[in-house]
Amino acid sequence: MVRVAAAAGLPVALMHATTGSGPAGSDSSALRESEERFDLAARGSDQGVFDIHVRSGGLHLSPRARDILGIAPDASIDVRRAFRQMLRGADRRKVATARKDLVRGGRGVDLDIRISRPDGANRDVRWRGLATRDGDGDVTRVVGMVTDVTAQKQSERHLRLAAAVFASSHDGLVVTDLNAVVSAVNPAFSQITGYAEDEILGQTMRTMHSGRHDREFYRCMWGALTSTGSWHGEIWNRRKNGEIFLQQLSIRTVYDEKGKPQNYVGAFQDITRITHSEFELDRIAHYDPLTDLPNRTLLASLLDLAVSRAGKSCAVLFLDIDRFKTVNDSLGHIAGDAVLKAAADRVRTALDADATLGHYGADEFVVILEEIEGPQDAAMAATRLIDELARPFTVDGGEIYLGASVGISLHPLDADDAAQLLQHANTALAEAKAQGRGIYAFYTQALTRSARVRMEMEADLRRGLVREEFRLNFQPVVDLASGRIVGAEALVRWQSPAHGLVPPNRFIPLAEETGLIEPLGDWVLEEACRQMVQWSAAGANLDFIAVNLSPRQFQRGALCEHMESVLRRTGLPAAQLEVEITENVLFGAAAAAERKLHDMRDSGVRIALDDFGTGYSSLAYLKRFPISKLKIDRSFVHDLPRAADAEIATAIISIARALGLDVVAEGIEAPEQCAFLKERGCGFGQGYLFGRAVTSERFLRLALQGPIATGAAHPGSALLH
Repeated sequence: MVRVAAAAGLPVALMHATTGSGPAGSDSSALRESEERFDLAARGSDQGVFDIHVRSGGLHLSPRARDILGIAPDASIDVRRAFRQMLRGADRRKVATARKDLVRGGRGVDLDIRISRPDGANRDVRWRGLATRDGDGDVTRVVGMVTDVTAQKQSERHLRLAAAVFASSHDGLVVTDLNAVVSAVNPAFSQITGYAEDEILGQTMRTMHSGRHDREFYRCMWGALTSTGSWHGEIWNRRKNGEIFLQQLSIRTVYDEKGKPQNYVGAFQDITRITHSEFELDRIAHYDPLTDLPNRTLLASLLDLAVSRAGKSCAVLFLDIDRFKTVNDSLGHIAGDAVLKAAADRVRTALDADATLGHYGADEFVVILEEIEGPQDAAMAATRLIDELARPFTVDGGEIYLGASVGISLHPLDADDAAQLLQHANTALAEAKAQGRGIYAFYTQALTRSARVRMEMEADLRRGLVREEFRLNFQPVVDLASGRIVGAEALVRWQSPAHGLVPPNRFIPLAEETGLIEPLGDWVLEEACRQMVQWSAAGANLDFIAVNLSPRQFQRGALCEHMESVLRRTGLPAAQLEVEITENVLFGAAAAAERKLHDMRDSGVRIALDDFGTGYSSLAYLKRFPISKLKIDRSFVHDLPRAADAEIATAIISIARALGLDVVAEGIEAPEQCAFLKERGCGFGQGYLFGRAVTSERFLRLALQGPIATGAAHPGSALLH
């Protein structure tokens, strides 16, 4: 018996069987068992079996072998024609050489060749087999395995290509594990850093730390790698000889087949010389050598850029150090330079991070404030600068007092181009100096007076919050059908010792602009909820208390959590709180805002859309957002039942009813207005017909009196006017 095995060691066939001492049936059974074992092994190995009959030219292929070679299961094949059709060029010569080797006495075949299958696909295959010979030594059969190694060959080609790129790249390349321990570097790495491959392998990249970056820098770098898989930026590192150099570095994470991080690959360039040259040229052309601030040339470019941004406001502050000439004349220019540097440092510290500061010349500085909300922002910045420069300077061991004056011009109010803004700011500076120095002035005197009044009111507003100068009044909301007072709208009032009773239209916008609306709104919300609980305890049958929510409050990140906290503290059920928002809160609302409204609704709080009809009035909002009530703006109620207003009010009521929303009409002052709205199906109303906003005590008395006669002015409303 001759056993033939492939190079992989798997038995492939029993070529001959000889008689032995045992019974013939025993040999036949052993043969079948061996064939079954081989068939199972071959199928489990994902390899195909071939059997070439040399003399007949026949080729037997197992199903897996046919699948690899792309030959149909029932197709008859001739070995010579099959190889002639599948092979090309060098691979055909490989097979011819192998055939000659067999004829000369070779034991088998071991070939890696590329074939073209009948379906047109090219595959890399490995042929391994052994030959049997007859008594004369001639080859009779070649039996073995055929394996598809296309993926392996492709991987090897990619690896060779990657290795060539890695070795020949002009960029320094380094591979590390997840602990930054180096496992491979390319020649360019060694050339740039000075570390030979055997010196850096097994070391961590901390070996090259320059000491110029703090922990926060590296924390952000590794944070980006962990979260995004990559980091790109500039970093200072140290060569082997101790020299610090600047790298343009990119790091990427390599993941294994399961998606887990496996390695980091870094690619870098030495940009020290390029950066140094560019930096020096830029500084010479655009920066003042004394203060290291943008000079007049760069300031003009930056201001041109600021005014070119469509729809954005900006301010120019022209600052001059008062009495600076005295320093130069009495102490000399060296002392004067020291004062200018100290003044520049103070001004830089006093400004917000997004402000631009430049040295315009001599003792003059220019500040550019971009995207300001109004003149008050410029006035606040000017005040900080004047206060900062009013402190004494230390020169030659002594103290000197100088001070500063500031001129302000605004874009687009005062001018549309950079040159005019600078000119107007300089003119305003002259006005400030003429008024006694140590102050600021706007380009127009009227604006100067207005800004100062606004600044004073802002200061009073801040003090008013601390001193509890605010109080709530409440306006009744009436069921038009029954006359019952169903709720109240909480309205804030400011009783200022300096300004008297300040109307909301004067201090609410200021509170919005300065951010004071948040603490003020928090106070209103909590006070209103607490008052509602007290009314209920006193026997008032009310459904809700309504509180206005400003756009700035709505943008608050933890708004819903804050509301829930207030409700818990005051004991008010969520269903009795109604928040009123305006349409501009919804305009362009992002998904986060939509989720916020849904969370609010899910907690039980009701949402009313105030001043409906005066803004964008998109019906899509009414479908998209969880609104429960529409409030018709008073501008559509004032002239009812005039035709135009009547049609608008009727349309709003019809839309609301179709969508299942409640409707409240604001500003009802006359019985005929009330009658018209009730007839059209408006459910609720508020206005002087039922009562003005009053104190909590008066509102309670009104609520306990019972229903209001909606056909005429309520007797108690006179008390409220």
